[in-house]
Amino acid sequence: MKSRAFRLAPAVAALTAGLLLAGASGAAVATPSEESPSATGSAASKSDDKSARASWTKRGEYYHNQDCCHSAGDHGKRNGDWHDYKCEHHGHWWWLYSK
Repeated sequence: MKSRAFRLAPAVAALTAGLLLAGASGAAVATPSEESPSATGSAASKSDDKSARASWTKRGEYYHNQDCCHSAGDHGKRNGDWHDYKCEHHGHWWWLYSK
């Protein structure tokens, strides 16, 4: 009976890893991209959105830690490295953008 349990353990581990990977990739596919146009936006506002987005520069990534993202943003703003910053949530990561 114990030998059967040992044969099933790798199969269960592989199945669990596959489900976790499929869940992560499924969440990435389900998330709309920032580049996708809105249904109500006009052509002029779309070009304005792209130019506004282009002015933001990605400065850092923080895994599961919104507080670190905001403290790094505040630090850069205090030091005069950038005028403004924002932290955006992407999956498990918080991304710091500045302009």
